Amino acid sequence: MNVFADAPVLPEERLVIWRALFPLFRGAAWLLAPWRIEGAERIPTTGGYILVSNHINWKDPPWLEFALGHAIRFMAKHELFEVPVIGFALRAIGAFPVRRGEADRGALQMALRVLEAGQPVGFFPEGHRSESGALIRGHPGVALIARRSDAPIVPLAVTGTRRARLGRFWRKDIAFRIGEPFRASELGVVGNDAQALADAIMRRVAAELPPEMRGVYA
Repeated sequence: MNVFADAPVLPEERLVIWRALFPLFRGAAWLLAPWRIEGAERIPTTGGYILVSNHINWKDPPWLEFALGHAIRFMAKHELFEVPVIGFALRAIGAFPVRRGEADRGALQMALRVLEAGQPVGFFPEGHRSESGALIRGHPGVALIARRSDAPIVPLAVTGTRRARLGRFWRKDIAFRIGEPFRASELGVVGNDAQALADAIMRRVAAELPPEMRGVYA
């Protein structure tokens, strides 16, 4: 039996391994690759919300969580959960699997459950890292969750994780910029066009990025 099967919907204080190890790993991350964060006061202090970010490097998810200082329930590709140690660790910190490239109804339902439980869900709508560093078109899955839940959406731009080198503790190459929260119902997208809504959400992320990183949303 998988003891972490319901980890995404547990409150942060019940993620025992996360709580035990997070301060240690956060301190180490700050020494290895410190970060800057702008707009942290815009993060909702209570209730579930959808954190939407660009994705440029493997350091994005953990360093984002280190910067915010609390657990974010990220979707991660299901192949990672099949690796014994990695899968165990992902479930222990509250992540849950999604099958990329297909309509994964189970993952979408899990995201809704997490939001209903008052926990934040993290999305990288591009689906994978951008090799160029510029935004690529977001997938419609985030729109389905945003519309069904009408939870607050927090746009976040990450820069610098590609050039940040572990050990350069005297530099703050990694930067996070958080935009104003909004809801899907405020975007003025009519009808059931999930892709149009996903694009509208991604444009809010693009607005927080430097112009050269806005890609298809320039």
